[in-house]
Amino acid sequence: MSFLRIQNLYKTFGDVAAVNRINIDIAEGEFFTMLGSSGCGKTTTLRMVGGLEKPDSGEIFLGDQCLVAPEKNLFIKPEKRNMGMVFQSYALWPHMTVFENVAYPLKLRGIKGAEASKKVEDVLALVGLAGLGERPAPALSGGQQQRVALARALVFSPKVLLLDEPLSNLDAQLREEMRRELKSLQQRVNITVIFVTHDQIEALSLSDRIAIMKFGVLEQVGTPEDVYFRPATPFVRDFLGKTFLLPGKISTSTEQEVNVEVQGVNAASLKLPRNKVIGSANGSLAVGQGVTVAIRPEKVNLTVGRQDGRPNMVEATLQTVQFLGDRYEYTVTLGTDTRVLVSPESHDLKSGERVYLELKPEGMTLWPSEK
Repeated sequence: MSFLRIQNLYKTFGDVAAVNRINIDIAEGEFFTMLGSSGCGKTTTLRMVGGLEKPDSGEIFLGDQCLVAPEKNLFIKPEKRNMGMVFQSYALWPHMTVFENVAYPLKLRGIKGAEASKKVEDVLALVGLAGLGERPAPALSGGQQQRVALARALVFSPKVLLLDEPLSNLDAQLREEMRRELKSLQQRVNITVIFVTHDQIEALSLSDRIAIMKFGVLEQVGTPEDVYFRPATPFVRDFLGKTFLLPGKISTSTEQEVNVEVQGVNAASLKLPRNKVIGSANGSLAVGQGVTVAIRPEKVNLTVGRQDGRPNMVEATLQTVQFLGDRYEYTVTLGTDTRVLVSPESHDLKSGERVYLELKPEGMTLWPSEK
């Protein structure tokens, strides 16, 4: 059941449609992520939800309450929306202590004295900062400052937590640690989170669902597994992770499966279940029709000897091998194209040797050729 609902939301800056009539339903307690490149409209959407930007048209509901509807001249102020927000810069006041920073939202709401102190102490303990209330905010590390920003956003028990790339200023190791802590915190508090990021690992590891945006438009909304293994558009397919793209032509097609002859690779034929066909290609798969087979590198097995009788084997030539500690990175050539795949196994191979790639059907999708 929808807890936060965005309907036909539209926002322009000059002649540019930053958010182009998007519709999103978010469930209570859900960790919902908006993912995309810079300028795709994700932060603008978040700011409209929080009341920091006004849409040109559309509506936003929190439960049964309409927060904004320009056509009805309705706009609920940010402080009245019962939402906490953490900014990319944390936006802590340097002249205040940790306690004073966290207590500030309570002060704005008229909560003072022992009640405010109890709430601040409880939320500081929740984020792992118990006992640091009197420390000046600038004296904290980056990870501690991020926890203060989270505590300040949570101290008044908001219904929704809005996070605008809160991990982007941390170094790689601390970002990974804080990612785990953030997910654990969200589950303990059981709060609805809308999270904005351009980092795919953050989106895939934290989210219950992900909305992928491009130029103000929603390309796909789904679980991390959906958007990664079952992309709805070529943009989502190519934006997330890495993808092998193999051009080919339909050799046979039935109601159950499709056979594709791979172009540029000698005697390579691939067999896919019919449900792996994406988009307009699913309507009519004529023999000879041009298509593209996409597969994630982790769904490709590298073997040395030819496996006669095994389906979905493609011949390739090894170019380079790199040892990366926990895995090996193999660069191979298929026809005239070069591909990179990763394997945990070490193969005693030299440059120029012939290898075989087994493409797993569960990792493949079939697309109409783009003209």
